[in-house]
Amino acid sequence: MTLQRDKAKVLAALGDLPNGTVIAKQAISIQFPSRFRDIKLAVVGENNYVYGLFALILGDSYALLNMNGYIELGKGTISLSTVQGQEYFTITYQPGDVVIKTKSIVARSNLIFTAIDEFVFKGKVPWYVNYEDMGQLFDTAQDYAKTKATMLPPVIEFLAAYIARSKQDRTKFIREVAKQPKDFALDQVSWVPLRSVFWSAPGTVNKLSGAYFADGVVSALVNPNNKVEKVESILRA
Repeated sequence: MTLQRDKAKVLAALGDLPNGTVIAKQAISIQFPSRFRDIKLAVVGENNYVYGLFALILGDSYALLNMNGYIELGKGTISLSTVQGQEYFTITYQPGDVVIKTKSIVARSNLIFTAIDEFVFKGKVPWYVNYEDMGQLFDTAQDYAKTKATMLPPVIEFLAAYIARSKQDRTKFIREVAKQPKDFALDQVSWVPLRSVFWSAPGTVNKLSGAYFADGVVSALVNPNNKVEKVESILRA
């Protein structure tokens, strides 16, 4: 089933209590990669905490929550599911259940480093995060993550544009092949790891001089560069 993004519809299924608790008015689910638990972006079990980048799913609609901090969730019914070949935790809530225990965000500066490593350097972007979302991933870092990251949002926008590739040809930047807004849709964009010399090093010399020589050799052969980089011109002189 293909889900449609509909923030208003999903928010209408949630209710706020005076104490800051958020409850479900309709059956609703929260979904995030199971990897979050492995890299300490989530705690799942008796108490549930998750880094604030997850999908809220209501029927055939979903919305994205994006806050740079730990959010304490209600218990709900926990299950594992596979989406696009990746394993996800799904926590399902029935009407009246507590979805979010408190709106007070648990602020930890180290979360930002982990999140940047996961989403940007490793390119492991959850299915519910689109091209525009990637550029806004850390807009709340200064407010919730105990870090004065005033320069982080523009830097992340640049990096997001660099690792966003065409799903048809991952050597091509999506910003260069997209002709209209729909070309940036979830099913058109593929993400590559920024630290991967195979995908991210622009020239042959850059690929071969990286720390991962074997990967660089393969990349230089499989994805030859037709443009002579400045450093290559210097070395050839």
